Amino acid sequence: MSSAVERPIRVLCINGESDPAETGSFIEMHRMGIDITVITWPGTVNHDALVAAGVPVIPYVLKWKLSPPCIRLIRAELKRGQYDVLHMLDKRATMNGLMASIGIDIKLVAYRGIIGNLAYWSPQSWFYLLNPRLDRIICVCDAIRRYLLDLGVPGMRLRRNVPVTVHKGHRPELYEGDAEDLKQYGIPDDAFVVACTVRAVPRKGVPVFIEAIDGLPPGLNIHFLMAGSKMDSPLHRKLVAKNSYSENIHIYGFLKRMPWILKGVNVSVLPSLKREGLPRAMLEAMIAGVVPIVTNSGGSPELVEKNVSGFVVEPGDPVAIREKILELYNDREMLDRMSAAAKQRVLTNFTIEKTARETIAVYKDMLQS
Repeated sequence: MSSAVERPIRVLCINGESDPAETGSFIEMHRMGIDITVITWPGTVNHDALVAAGVPVIPYVLKWKLSPPCIRLIRAELKRGQYDVLHMLDKRATMNGLMASIGIDIKLVAYRGIIGNLAYWSPQSWFYLLNPRLDRIICVCDAIRRYLLDLGVPGMRLRRNVPVTVHKGHRPELYEGDAEDLKQYGIPDDAFVVACTVRAVPRKGVPVFIEAIDGLPPGLNIHFLMAGSKMDSPLHRKLVAKNSYSENIHIYGFLKRMPWILKGVNVSVLPSLKREGLPRAMLEAMIAGVVPIVTNSGGSPELVEKNVSGFVVEPGDPVAIREKILELYNDREMLDRMSAAAKQRVLTNFTIEKTARETIAVYKDMLQS
């Protein structure tokens, strides 16, 4: 491995249909001199972006957590390419990559973007992130790193240097362009707009947000945009129908143009109850200058400088969410100030370049230790 510091570090990355942030970090590491090859899904925007940037790509669809054809493909590539690092970015990539790399002298890196669903009594976890062969697990927020370190009992825990934090960065230029007209969603031009844009599984706490709306003073010129997969569920529609602001609540499923929709929004609320990672929805909102209200769940508090670029409240507290919405509604100078601070925080602390530099530092630390 000593030769790894004398030539470009050679990395094989494996993932499924990578998101724009992962794709951007691959491209940036390539530009920074890392000899990186990516196994990823063909026929996607992110695959095409890698090819356009000159990043070597092996098109392959990972279908199963343990797939003999996938294991053979990865193993053959590892032997062919003489890689220094195998970086696996989702569950299927990690489980297949761990099997494929048995007996090969290579550093193994996995990724974790959410809290929970791991246990030492679970056999599957041993084939995944609790596998003792892993050299590093890159965690998208520090809350996940702490969670991984706390797993297990004395004598059966991850080595303390295995989980490391690298915040996932974004490219603001991806969201350039004119704002969407919110009138198409029933929202008038002069409205103060509060959004909740999440994949509305129970742990996201959407009913708490709806309860927060219900207690607002009557007659305010506030409209609420609720959108995301499962957002327009029968339960949520029933709760909205009974809400005192029902006529001002606009509920939808997934909306493809959300980053441009958010440019017309004032405040975004993420009412998560537990297990939050580093929510992409809030990063997209902050890039648009939307003031975030998040809960003290997982990595959400790491997004904001409390009371400067956003607010942090306790999970399950509709009163606290309501109070913060009212503060921003009644104090437009504060709203403008926090809007600018939210955008600047992403531009400074959550960039693709920073993610790439810190990931390369993880590689170098492993190879030199």
